[in-house]
Amino acid sequence: MNNLKILLYGDQNLNIMDGSAIWLTSLANILTYDRSVDLSILLKSPIKRKHVITNIQNIEDIEFINPFKRESKIMFKNSNRMQPEEASKLIEKLDQENDYDLIITRGKILTNHCLNRDFSKKLIPYITDFSYDDKSKDIKLFKKIYKKCPKIFVQTEEMKNMLSTKFGISKDIFITLPPTVNDSNKSPYFGYEDFSIVYTGKFAEDWEIISMYDSFIEAKKQVDTLTLNIAGDKFQGGLIEQKDEIIDKFENTKGINWVGAVSRSESLKLIKSSDLGFAYRSKKVDNNNSVELSTKFLEYGIQGKPVVVRKIKQYVNLLGDDYPFYCNNYNELVEKIVLAFSDQELYKKGAIACYNASKKYQFSIVSKCILDQLKKLKPAKKKTILFAGHDFKFIYWYIDYCEKLEGIKVLVDKWSGHNSHDYHRSLNLLKQADIIFCEWGLGNAEFYSNNKLKGQSLFIRVHRQELNSNYLDNVNYTNVNKVIAISAHIFEEFNRIKKIPREKMIIIPNMVDVDRFKLPKKQNSEYHLGILGILPKLKRLDRALSILEKLCEEDDKYKLYIKGKLPDELPWINNRPEELSYYRQVFERIEKSPWKNNIVFDPHGDDVADWFSNINYILSTSEIESFHLAPMEGMASGAIPVVFNWLKVQKHYIPKKI
Repeated sequence: MNNLKILLYGDQNLNIMDGSAIWLTSLANILTYDRSVDLSILLKSPIKRKHVITNIQNIEDIEFINPFKRESKIMFKNSNRMQPEEASKLIEKLDQENDYDLIITRGKILTNHCLNRDFSKKLIPYITDFSYDDKSKDIKLFKKIYKKCPKIFVQTEEMKNMLSTKFGISKDIFITLPPTVNDSNKSPYFGYEDFSIVYTGKFAEDWEIISMYDSFIEAKKQVDTLTLNIAGDKFQGGLIEQKDEIIDKFENTKGINWVGAVSRSESLKLIKSSDLGFAYRSKKVDNNNSVELSTKFLEYGIQGKPVVVRKIKQYVNLLGDDYPFYCNNYNELVEKIVLAFSDQELYKKGAIACYNASKKYQFSIVSKCILDQLKKLKPAKKKTILFAGHDFKFIYWYIDYCEKLEGIKVLVDKWSGHNSHDYHRSLNLLKQADIIFCEWGLGNAEFYSNNKLKGQSLFIRVHRQELNSNYLDNVNYTNVNKVIAISAHIFEEFNRIKKIPREKMIIIPNMVDVDRFKLPKKQNSEYHLGILGILPKLKRLDRALSILEKLCEEDDKYKLYIKGKLPDELPWINNRPEELSYYRQVFERIEKSPWKNNIVFDPHGDDVADWFSNINYILSTSEIESFHLAPMEGMASGAIPVVFNWLKVQKHYIPKKI
């Protein structure tokens, strides 16, 4: 397909709200922004809580893969989550089945396993939890990554510059994937809402959760109306042991509103209704060598909230040296919280600075930049056309033509009947196609229109017999690019009877490969008549017999060559009493006639051009046709067409005398 096919896997549990989970859902939104990516997300754990994925679960371009439903649970050590090595094996299996263009992963241990798999040449890892100390084992791993992978995601320009300098490698291998925030359509209100601090995220020692609580208590002594809004429920590291104590404080301290785990949209609402963002972290995380940017800082900032942060190079570059709410220790933290709620002018200055710093991280801006770079990585592939239908007699030569083209790969889904096919084979072929061409608008059109994937094009070519079936009534025309009518008359009939929208239709007349029919005529062929196809009865074989009968009265050299399937070769004839009666009378007439031996039956086949080399007159005796190809092919061979005027026929009938 033309769309970029990407598999995304992060070694994180999407049932838990934290920065890494939000990163994955944000990236999913980035990748599907302009509908040019078909995204599959492999889950580490089955989804049990939808707080994190609410903003991506309804995106049509995203397929969620639950490994515990797809695979035998025997392959997993834990029935609730995949281990990194297990995930790498499953990713390899999925890639073998689906041939992804790119595979994006997050997680150091996971990436290490992935580098030993066949798909490493299309792997783009996201680098976060690496140590770049000269003695670190991560150095060896990183060198392996930049040698094997086409690109590497990093969070900031600072990280890109640091890695490029440290390892002496080109910056071109890096794609900067910063945290994103929702687009701000208008400037927010830069003023107090209800004298509240807000924190949303995980609870970890380096995120200074204890300092947040203590500073709130201390600041509230000076700002008695102060409140603290908190969202999140994931405890990490040393705070796991203090979990019960911390929860007790959150739940029983006056002025604290702890809402627990909520969806991202609810988290953003909480930020919007608050006043001051808390993004003060330890020196270990935030220092002048820091190369990662806090997503929470941006989420607070884009809502027009000032944020308390450490004064480090990264924030100075974003906010300027005179930003009023820098704090480098606990005492300054308390001081700046009180200052924010006692000086409205400084509050407004800080809010505007944070808002302006966050604007370049808006979703639409980041998405365009990322997608432009990823699309350049799409490998050059042949465009794949899938021809689907039960009968290709009118188009097989075009299929042959496409197979000879350099940039085209041809697949064929041959159905055994109007609605009979190998369902699983059709689905497998569907996944490989860029263009689907349904020859006849029957069960094939119904199936493919309701199963077509995003980024694929679907064309349905209708002839005439579809007017007498219900398959087109069940076609999903929103998934159809064009319905091809083979004549103006057929165009109007399908619009009138089947109500196919006119804007969905186009006229492309049947085509004849003229050169294929330019064969010398055989000896005595000047006395040979031909009729190509005699089923169903509206083909009016009886008329062709009457013509032969008249000619044989003049000269017994005339012969009628009948090419095509006979009634006993098509089972559906048995279900139509009128058809059976008609052909019974026709063949009885032949058996009783004196010109019986002047009729030659030739089998159905692809040797039509050779057959025409023995035909001088091609008969078109039908009551009605959509676009009778046989006379056209006959003329290409040098045969003379004899055609009944279809427009004068008001209804189908069986003549009393045959």
